[in-house]
Amino acid sequence: MPVESPLSHGQLFSWREIERYPEDWLAEANLPTTWDLRGLPMGRVTAALERLVERHEALRTTYGPGAGARPVQHVHEGVELPIERVDRIVTDPSEHERTKAELVAMPFAMAGDLNWRGRLVSTGGAPMYLTLAFSHLIVDLWSIHHLQDEFKALMSGAAALSPASPSASASSALLPVSPPPPPPPREMARRQREAAWLPRQEGAERHWRSVLADGLMDGLPTLPARVKGERLELTLHSRRLGGLAAEVARTHGVTAPAVVMAFVAAGLARHLGTDRVTMSLMSSNRFAPEDQHLVGTMNQLVPVVTEVDRRATLAEHIRRLHWAGTRAYRHGSYDVDRIAEVAEAAGSVPEHGCWINHLFRAWFNYIQVDRKPSDPADQTPAELAWTPLAQPYGQAFRVRVEVRGGRTGVLMLADPEVLPAPAMVDIMRTIPLGMQLALTDPGRALKDLWGTGEELPPSLFPSRLPEPPR
Repeated sequence: MPVESPLSHGQLFSWREIERYPEDWLAEANLPTTWDLRGLPMGRVTAALERLVERHEALRTTYGPGAGARPVQHVHEGVELPIERVDRIVTDPSEHERTKAELVAMPFAMAGDLNWRGRLVSTGGAPMYLTLAFSHLIVDLWSIHHLQDEFKALMSGAAALSPASPSASASSALLPVSPPPPPPPREMARRQREAAWLPRQEGAERHWRSVLADGLMDGLPTLPARVKGERLELTLHSRRLGGLAAEVARTHGVTAPAVVMAFVAAGLARHLGTDRVTMSLMSSNRFAPEDQHLVGTMNQLVPVVTEVDRRATLAEHIRRLHWAGTRAYRHGSYDVDRIAEVAEAAGSVPEHGCWINHLFRAWFNYIQVDRKPSDPADQTPAELAWTPLAQPYGQAFRVRVEVRGGRTGVLMLADPEVLPAPAMVDIMRTIPLGMQLALTDPGRALKDLWGTGEELPPSLFPSRLPEPPR
């Protein structure tokens, strides 16, 4: 029989977020990865995959309804690998990308599903590649990196990894044994309900009360759960942008995500006509050493209310946003249902009843998908493109930065009634412009950022702008 447990704060947050998705957009919760298997023996690959499942409860977890409206997790002692095996001759070196797109487009059921699947492609019995798709209900991107690192360690012949359960499979006996696995998500859920966690819970609630007292960004409308609305989606791709952000971060003693967010906030404040913005930041919640290798879903959004002072210098603005975000990250792990109660008690009640959309009206996320750094000297022309079919639900403003293979993509989604297409283009241009001036003229006032007439190189922003979709 599976072991039943409450959800951790990260699991519950993912559940509440994903349950608001329209039914035909559930695949948006999926995270893909592809592992190169060329030159590896099939038996050892299978043994390594079985060992990962034995070690990590998240890969043996399903969800279901619990008492009241709160879901629970069911941890199974053993499961069959949900991996399809295909043997064929691979002639196209980009075939794995099509396989990834196919798997990630298949939604998982929120309840009763194992919430991950894979396809192992071989040629003549020799492994070629493995593509996996996971629901954000069970893992986050950090976890996927850790699983891949463990898989590589198992395949390298270095000291391998011990199973989490005593019933290790026969094939996993091919691998040596060493350190125990990190604590599982249900152990995290238990810790979060102990008295020792109470000060963190109270600190998070105080942070939320302060944010609600300052007032949410009321200029941004929100939608009910599973309801679609008109949205525009614009993406800037640049191989140089991520490297430039890292240079600015080193110069001013902050982080690259803080640099990008600082100029997103500046552009947003300008077009909303306000001197204060509420940005919701994605926190990894992996600051404690014991949580860094936990395989599970830990991410939560945490709001930060910050002043955008147009008289401040660019350097001051960047540092202000950095420290405001740093303080907010301390409160990034909380019971989202409890925060909804805090918000209701404060009189912040959404008419449509969707707390996730109501509390996180504008959010920012910066993801380093792999470990390849961006080159600040790369002169490859940047690209700006509108998405033909924008994600039609959720928040009225969202920015997601993804750094993959040294290339940075900045995706901006907005409600056109609040931020029409020209405003979105202007905010997008503000990001590389602000970075460039933060290096060359950090004493310039923020209010002068848009009156410089300074040209941006094609590697940071294209001179020809695409037409928005009609």
